[in-house]
Amino acid sequence: MGDSRTVDTEMTQSILRSETPAFYQPGCGLPSASPLPSPPLLALVVTMMMRSFLGLFGKSPFPNLREMAEAVQECADQVPVLFEAFFDDDYDQVLALSEQISHLEHEADVIKTRIRDGMPKTMFMPVDRRDLLDVLASLDAVADCAEDVGILFTLRRMERIEELEKPLKKLVRRVDKTVRKAMEIVVALEVLAEVSFTGPEAERVLKMIDELNRLEHKADIVQDDLARQLFAMEDDLKPGALLLWNKIFNKVGDMANSAEKMGNRLRLFLSS
Repeated sequence: MGDSRTVDTEMTQSILRSETPAFYQPGCGLPSASPLPSPPLLALVVTMMMRSFLGLFGKSPFPNLREMAEAVQECADQVPVLFEAFFDDDYDQVLALSEQISHLEHEADVIKTRIRDGMPKTMFMPVDRRDLLDVLASLDAVADCAEDVGILFTLRRMERIEELEKPLKKLVRRVDKTVRKAMEIVVALEVLAEVSFTGPEAERVLKMIDELNRLEHKADIVQDDLARQLFAMEDDLKPGALLLWNKIFNKVGDMANSAEKMGNRLRLFLSS
């Protein structure tokens, strides 16, 4: 029997040359040593193998999520401005802002679709694809609710209710803080991915999610109190006004709810 190491060497060399190894050729005796491929050819083979291997891994989705978060934040930022215009009795500006919010929501939708369609279906992603899709859906829901608020103001000319202005302004401020905290968390994910979702950076993001939950709870308290005050006045309000104000309060609150849902989804895959 020949030296097995010689056979292994010949087989390796034959594979690199894309030839049938001499070991398997009929009528052939023990294979003789053959020269290795030239350095340039060997480098090309190694490069092609590495590209094929690295192709199994999807690009990090977090820069794209940050782009989505920035678009959603820009959309949500117009909601407090819309309410200020309403409190100033500038209904033309309210209508203009409603249209602007719809335009910004559409831009966020375009980014969402691009991210979703371009997300690789490979198993080698930094996090589970379903988790990322849930985060994307929650971000999209924030912009959707902002658009709904604007649209509701266009259905009828809403009358100001002085008794509700102070708590309504408080609700808008708290929801705005909640949404901003959620967008900060999305931005932090890009750095967190670089450390494999572990260590002090992961602990910092988890604390941010705790703060997000706290802010959303405070917004819920204000929304519940506002709803009680609204229905205490139902005998003094037209049915249409009562219905629309309640829907507006709910949609503003849903912006914070969607932001919290996104944070809770992130907590799940950080804790897994």
